Amino acid sequence: MKPDLIRPEIATLPTYNAGLALDRFQALYGTRCRAKLDSNENPLGPCHGAVEAIRAEAAGIARYPDAGNAALRAELAEATGATPDRIIIGNGSEDLIGALFRTVLRPGDHLVTVCPSFGLHEFGARACGAHVTKVPFAPDWSFPLDGLTRAMAAEAPRVLIFSSPSNPAGPAITEAEFDGLLKATPADTLVVFDEAYLEYLDAARRFDAMARLAAGPNPWITLRTFSKAYGLAGVRVGYGIACTPELVAQMMKARNPFGVNALAVAAARAALRDPGHLARSVALAAGERARLAEGLGRAGHACAPSQTNFVFFDTGQTATDLSEALRHQGVLIKPWLEAPFTTWARVTVGTTEENDIFLAAVSTLRRAA
Repeated sequence: MKPDLIRPEIATLPTYNAGLALDRFQALYGTRCRAKLDSNENPLGPCHGAVEAIRAEAAGIARYPDAGNAALRAELAEATGATPDRIIIGNGSEDLIGALFRTVLRPGDHLVTVCPSFGLHEFGARACGAHVTKVPFAPDWSFPLDGLTRAMAAEAPRVLIFSSPSNPAGPAITEAEFDGLLKATPADTLVVFDEAYLEYLDAARRFDAMARLAAGPNPWITLRTFSKAYGLAGVRVGYGIACTPELVAQMMKARNPFGVNALAVAAARAALRDPGHLARSVALAAGERARLAEGLGRAGHACAPSQTNFVFFDTGQTATDLSEALRHQGVLIKPWLEAPFTTWARVTVGTTEENDIFLAAVSTLRRAA
């Protein structure tokens, strides 16, 4: 290839820090995985109805799916109170982040986010030629309202994007913090509220974010997914709820028209109809999350307060070193590669057995150090 074939915006991006697939892990390490805790997957898997829906839909896969995903949009409208024309479906919420950025970001635009953050919030913007300001969380892991306000005052951003509950750290923004942040956001800034972990949020911490967004002057979109609490990570389906049908219509032009396959849609529709499985998944995560954090704390590891299905903890060393040592014991976690959090790692809440295996492996390594 000629040196200038690749756009510099792409050439300078880091590789996405993805979890390790089970077959790939076995091929690389030659051992059985005992606890896969690196990708925030639901250890209970999908509900039975979702699997049966995939089987039933499989007979029709010679046909293209509905490019507009009308049936799923209608059911999500009923579940969320939004009109179907304000809902967009994507191949995971990552797909929608890319479509959104391609729709609104121009070279030289400014995007503001938090740090640490979900990598595609930054990488997707930089791929479009935008520059990114990352504002670190406060030392107590509260949302950095002052820092975000200063960043937006210094240069009005085209986009403000953040997740709550936060990935990878786990804290959730409070109602008062959310209101204060919206008040400080320039009126023309698009607010992107990533709610991939919404289902795990404690009931006492919940508030109607869409109502607050709708009451303000900003254009906005919220992003959600079936990959986490619904246990459908492998089929890839997420959705966004936008302020207006016009934003959805424009995003559809930047999205692959057949990016969401028929099996994924069938599974998502079935998952929506099984609130019991969702409740069991959330309850498992809440109980085991507290136990994981307590065990890590006893072992001397600082943990960020989590409202998700994972715990973000300080390994006390280069996190990739701990991650690699754990892999040789059949345990997968995700070391964080984003400065200045390279001593931190994210461990998914697994089953009770998986979590015990992880805590025992960490203890063993600590004694051997």
